[in-house]
Amino acid sequence: MNRKKSFIIAGIAILSFLAFSTRTNYQVSAADSSTPTVTKATKKAAKRLTYGDITNHNLHRLGTIRQLTRSQLAESNKLTGKQVQQLINLPLPKRLTAKNFTLSQAYLTIHLTKNAYNVKDVAIPLSKLTGIILNRYMPKKYDYVKPKTTNRKVVSLTFDDGPDPTLTPKLLKILKRYNVHATFFEVGSSVIKYPSISRDVLKYGNQIGNHSWNHPQLTTLTTAKAQRQIALTDAAVYKATGTIPAYIRPPYGAINSRVANLFDRPIIQWSVDSRDWSYLNAKKTESHVLSTTRNGSIILMHDIHPTSIAAVPTIIRTLKKRGYTFVSLPTLNQKPLLSGFQYFGRNDFRGF
Repeated sequence: MNRKKSFIIAGIAILSFLAFSTRTNYQVSAADSSTPTVTKATKKAAKRLTYGDITNHNLHRLGTIRQLTRSQLAESNKLTGKQVQQLINLPLPKRLTAKNFTLSQAYLTIHLTKNAYNVKDVAIPLSKLTGIILNRYMPKKYDYVKPKTTNRKVVSLTFDDGPDPTLTPKLLKILKRYNVHATFFEVGSSVIKYPSISRDVLKYGNQIGNHSWNHPQLTTLTTAKAQRQIALTDAAVYKATGTIPAYIRPPYGAINSRVANLFDRPIIQWSVDSRDWSYLNAKKTESHVLSTTRNGSIILMHDIHPTSIAAVPTIIRTLKKRGYTFVSLPTLNQKPLLSGFQYFGRNDFRGF
């Protein structure tokens, strides 16, 4: 081979390498489409990356990864209630400079230090990390793509304080009839009494959030007691459904940085308070919700009052006639919900 050809071949090789490395800086295993295969080469490559690299140095994203690790560990194993309550103590990185992970074609695998669960690795599917890990470190099929701006009007419907043995099943049938899904922020003391209803909430395509064990104002509690309120409810929901709630709604909306930092989860507030708890009158509740709802609103109602349930059909029908679509909280926000933020509605999220 002559010298000119050698230079040409070398140049092509360099350009090919640069084209690949601008997309991703890690080595992957081709055998991990269904299970997380960790190779020595993968581990060595991952050590060149930190959480700061893959999250754009964003502590909210790192907190979200921590909670996804806890949830994945719980959902991949059969834990006792006490073990679920202790998940908050799982040793997970709080610094963006940490490197205890491996990226592959389908998983972010977190390598744990010694822990009470005797688990060495937790593999989080990359499908759960879209918009949390930067696109350049993800296979293209998991890229976050910013939704196109449309004129579609959207709202999210949320219900607090259930499950109720009579009213929540009635509400679920109403939502199914109108093909609407909602998020139910449940109190653990009721979940433990009516676990089958919590299962039905998920079965019908809705989401469950954590609304504490027995509805105290968390900001008035000690750190230990506030943690226990959320941990007990996590355990109750896990026992009923096999899942850990992804969101928290603090009772009365009362939250501060001290309490929020305990949980590594998005805090879901609201922009429309139906005041159904005050009116206890279906017509007044309907009128108030319909007059205050705007594009991007999060509507707060309760599934423990008969008058609230009675108001739901009219609210849904009227808002649909006005051109509204009922969507999930992430869809409303148009991006993943991150730990350490309070979400009040579309484009209205606040730190502490």
